[in-house]
Amino acid sequence: MTKEREHVLARETGPEQGEELIFCVNHPHVETGLRCNRCGDPICARCAVRTPVGYRCKKCIRDQQATFYTGLPVDYIIAAVVSFPTALAGAYVTSFLGFFFAFFISPAAGALVADLSWRAVGRRRSRYLWLVVSGSIVIATLAVALYQARGLLRIDLGIYVIMAVSAAYGRLRLG
Repeated sequence: MTKEREHVLARETGPEQGEELIFCVNHPHVETGLRCNRCGDPICARCAVRTPVGYRCKKCIRDQQATFYTGLPVDYIIAAVVSFPTALAGAYVTSFLGFFFAFFISPAAGALVADLSWRAVGRRRSRYLWLVVSGSIVIATLAVALYQARGLLRIDLGIYVIMAVSAAYGRLRLG
């Protein structure tokens, strides 16, 4: 940290203890004694993120996580183009097989949609790829429900959406 920044952050000297007061980088009116163990910036309890090696500021956490995401902006378009027809097929098959089979088909369909999308983008990780795939599943299911004109309140398609989105989220976000 530069001397200028430290000078701005630590303005006053406490008369009782003779030590300088340090204020949070993000909340300039909050006094703190805590510093990020990576960059050394003063942070308050609201800004501190506990890690196995100590407390870090949110900026350092975000920078560290960004190294794991190697995706490109075009990956979101590719994922949508691949996941929508696959999810459409899964919802269509589920709508004909009914309520009971929805419990078995939906997680497999969600995992298949997620895996195909992930392979289509070259197995690159993106921060919001799971959201694009999940949105495609929801939109595809709504399209099937509207196409069949039996109404939007279908239990089998509701089960499909919930379980397929959960499986896709688990594959792309957690895996």
